[in-house]
Amino acid sequence: MTNSSLLCPICKSGSLSKKPFGYLFKNRWLGAVECKKCKIIFINPQPTEREINSLYTKEYFEHDFRCGHTGSYFDESALEKLGEDELLEQFKKFKNNGMFLEIGCAGGAFLNTLRKAGYNVHGVEYSPEAAQFGRERFNLNIHTGDLSSAKYDDNMFDLVYMGDVLEHLPDPNVTLNEIYRIMKPGGVLGIRCPMQTNTLFSRIGFFVYSILGKKATVHLPPYHLFEYRPISFHYLLNSNGFKIEIINQTIMPAAEISLRGSALQKTMKKMFQYPNIFLTRMLKIFGDRVEIFAIKEK
Repeated sequence: MTNSSLLCPICKSGSLSKKPFGYLFKNRWLGAVECKKCKIIFINPQPTEREINSLYTKEYFEHDFRCGHTGSYFDESALEKLGEDELLEQFKKFKNNGMFLEIGCAGGAFLNTLRKAGYNVHGVEYSPEAAQFGRERFNLNIHTGDLSSAKYDDNMFDLVYMGDVLEHLPDPNVTLNEIYRIMKPGGVLGIRCPMQTNTLFSRIGFFVYSILGKKATVHLPPYHLFEYRPISFHYLLNSNGFKIEIINQTIMPAAEISLRGSALQKTMKKMFQYPNIFLTRMLKIFGDRVEIFAIKEK
């Protein structure tokens, strides 16, 4: 049972249930709640705006690289291994030129690749250190702050991209409304996002903890305010004026997944990743990441 006045922030349903995990943060419990309709999992209560701001220091960008990969946003050799050439080719299939905005551009490596490919690029980055790195290293136009503070013109961009960003936003609807405003009709929105609670390990773990009446504590600050499932993206994007053209679940190689928690948890997570890889690659289910391309409806 949950607070009867609480509504899902994505689909506004009041049909919610508690999930058996959460964060112990600043001496209070931030528990996970799942919407039974759109399957989004969100943290309730959320950290305050000041607390969220304090999480994203330079150390975060050096150590929490792409939500689980090893590396740093300030390490060019690590940035080169992200598969961004494949992402560029995906965007080219929709539009091979135009005004391109990356939200959460970090050190600017992908923007630099886009500029070389002929796009007119702009970036938004919350971290002052990462934004400064991109300006100095690649001579890029990067706004420091959130999207709303950039105050871009209406219908300005042909393409917008968010990679490992959406799960960190306290209100994704606000950001998507702003993207809709600044994007040209027929513009393309690309999203890459982790779906860590979508995996076999997480689903079975939730079931076992619920049966035992226990809660798992995430031993990290509450970086992820939302945990998405594929159906959640359909509700979120459709309600904000976007039509999904491509939604593709992917899976991290077992050697690349981050292992946290007890020795048993680490062993089980590693063990479940192998059948999970087969199911995701063959049946396109239970992926731990998703890639989406959506069109702004005219």
